[in-house]
Amino acid sequence: MKLYENISNVLSKENINLATGSMYDYMRNWKEWYAGSVADFHFYTARLANGTTTECERLTMNMAKKLCEDMAKLLWTEKTEINLSNKKATQALWRVLDSNINAFTTNFPIFLEKALALGNGALIEYKSSGETIIDYVPGDLFIPYKYNNNYVYGLITISRQSQVNDKNKEEYLTHITYHDFENKIYKIKHEAYKSSDANTLGKKLEFATVFPNIEETTEYKDIDFPYFQIFRLNIANNLEFGSPLAPSMFANSIDRLKSIDMKYDSFMNEFVLGQKRILVDNSTIKAKAVPDENGNINYVNYFDANDKVYVAVEGMEKQPAKEVDFKLRTSEHIEAINAELNWLSDNVGLGEGWYQFDGAGVKTATEVISENSKAFRTRKHLLTNVNDVVYDMVNAICKLENIKTKEISIVNDDSIIEDKNAEKTLALMEVQQGLMSKKKYLMKYEGLTEDEAIEELETIDSEKMSNQELFGFPTEENPDNTPEKAKKEQEEKDKKKEE
Repeated sequence: MKLYENISNVLSKENINLATGSMYDYMRNWKEWYAGSVADFHFYTARLANGTTTECERLTMNMAKKLCEDMAKLLWTEKTEINLSNKKATQALWRVLDSNINAFTTNFPIFLEKALALGNGALIEYKSSGETIIDYVPGDLFIPYKYNNNYVYGLITISRQSQVNDKNKEEYLTHITYHDFENKIYKIKHEAYKSSDANTLGKKLEFATVFPNIEETTEYKDIDFPYFQIFRLNIANNLEFGSPLAPSMFANSIDRLKSIDMKYDSFMNEFVLGQKRILVDNSTIKAKAVPDENGNINYVNYFDANDKVYVAVEGMEKQPAKEVDFKLRTSEHIEAINAELNWLSDNVGLGEGWYQFDGAGVKTATEVISENSKAFRTRKHLLTNVNDVVYDMVNAICKLENIKTKEISIVNDDSIIEDKNAEKTLALMEVQQGLMSKKKYLMKYEGLTEDEAIEELETIDSEKMSNQELFGFPTEENPDNTPEKAKKEQEEKDKKKEE
């Protein structure tokens, strides 16, 4: 990546040395796979039977995107809860998280998906015009420059935009921000550069003239943590030892992605190449002169020359048209693709059988994830980093917003793991055996509030009626009971229920 090299050279003059360059070359490749369009794989040159060549595009199942989507859904859903020590503080937090500009509920799962694709991502919190803002930064737009093992305490974020100048030439404006946290001091410094070359930073500008509404330097003293967090996949980096950055979720499955797309492209071509053909003599395709009753010559085509089903060949004079119907090898292709999908899903930690190709599309496993499954263990492993990042982000927001709280609670959505039907059946048995109250059952498994559960239990109790009462016979509790009285009482109960 030439721009990265240029940034590295510029920063070296300020005694800032970067040592993670090759990771950004990898990220560029992972980004192409995530987009489903890899220049040196999905576009190729094929040689035809007549010796000429043609440019072809290989079809893709875009499994890199699918993998990241599915893993992100396992890690974070709209049911995940973030709570502080009291209701008022929690409401204040969510006003910031789900403000129009932050849209955390929508943006965080997207951030996670992109971070899984690139292996890394960063969250940055800051104040702007009195409002706390969260920046969701993808892995290829920040560079760690101070780190110890995998702990990053200094990073650079890069923002670039192009514009056309007065001479109708394209220029590139680059905004670089330094985030530095040491000795309980968090410093933020901004720089701006302009270049006519997409691969260089160019000339350094006076920052205030370009971004007058942003303070060039900001400093926070006596704080315990920076207002930025790095999310990285907690898997070993086998591509660049010593780098604080992590590889993509599918970094070690590129060959499998290639194999899947090759088989899928072949599967789709099977329908193109295997279409029915009708062989006819070359002479029959040509228009024939047919005179009408007035002697005028009309040229008539007996076959549509543009119809792909007809193939004109030499040497079939006076022979009837011959139909050629090729046998499609769909089942062989589907079987081969499913074998590759099993290998891929197992390699990224989802386990075999996660995906199933049926010829129309890829289906994802919908059954409950058991606690001994590979997908469950992978999810639990990755959630450690996800929850740490969210915890530190919430802590930073609370400091910036002066929200007082004694604790931060993150409750992940485990509905994808728990077998609700089996759990509900077990809970009913516990109620019958007196090990769980009916009120607790209604609240936990029927979703009622405490007041609603109490009201429901009172209604159930009032509707209980013995057979004697039901048919109007006197009972010990109701010795004056008669059929007429029982009927009248039942009508009054029904009337109250309707009201």
